[in-house]
Amino acid sequence: MLAHPLRLLPLLAVLFVSADGLAQPPGRGLGLALEAGALFGDEVGLDSGGELAVDAWSVRLAGRRAFSDDLRLGLSVGLGEQRYRFSGTGDFSGLRPWDDVREARVSGSLFWRPTERWDVFAIPTLRWNAEDGADLGDGQIAGLLTAASYKFSDRLSIGPGVGVFSELEDDTDFFPILAVDWKITDRLSFRTGRGLGASRGPGLAFDWAANDQWSVSLGGRYEKDRFRLDDRGVAPDGIGQATSTPIYIAVTRKLGRVGRLRGVLGVELNGSLRLEDSHGELLERTDVEEAPFAGATFDVRF
Repeated sequence: MLAHPLRLLPLLAVLFVSADGLAQPPGRGLGLALEAGALFGDEVGLDSGGELAVDAWSVRLAGRRAFSDDLRLGLSVGLGEQRYRFSGTGDFSGLRPWDDVREARVSGSLFWRPTERWDVFAIPTLRWNAEDGADLGDGQIAGLLTAASYKFSDRLSIGPGVGVFSELEDDTDFFPILAVDWKITDRLSFRTGRGLGASRGPGLAFDWAANDQWSVSLGGRYEKDRFRLDDRGVAPDGIGQATSTPIYIAVTRKLGRVGRLRGVLGVELNGSLRLEDSHGELLERTDVEEAPFAGATFDVRF
């Protein structure tokens, strides 16, 4: 089962964790990036009976303008979809509570270096998340990720941050962020990974550069996804929610100077599903067994 970020397509977010994380300084001039990926989840059991499998795809176009070494602004737009496949006659799966969930996203970004030691990051986001057949506008939320990191040395920058997101029929969600860029050796780093698409916030990852073309990442994050349901199912205009903790390993191959191809294998732990009515009142919930997943992404940068 795939679940949502800080909120990209839920599991596609982990595919895009890279060395372009929050703690990385910008290049100069204008930059463009196109990223696309697909993820496939194995069928797993629900504690309440029945099974679930989820596939997902995502595409994102981003632009960045570096006005100086100390200031960069960016804008990105993305689309995606998660395809839920419930089966069996369990208490939750037998309801067939939702199927395909669409997502659209617009995000800005700010990188500012006010001093030689401090870096400040901010990522405001608007997201629309709704089941196929529901109005995307009914699934709108807004959020902000922001952090400040202090450069202790050429190898270590670290600092605190916070994420703030509105929620569908629920209280505003606040959560802490750790912005870190630690170059442990010339080839091994520990970094805050860049949250993409559905991700509510960045995860943490170890990155190992085997050589100039190949690298390996090991990381994880907490995912939470809430989306508006259509008006024809068991909970008309209700809310679906999926949470999990995906742990993954990704292998990246550089393709010349501008392209990268990445494959990923992982497992989602501590998964759970909730079905709520249109006012956010709980109707049904279930836990999800450990869910393996695999996928691939491709990105081109100009």
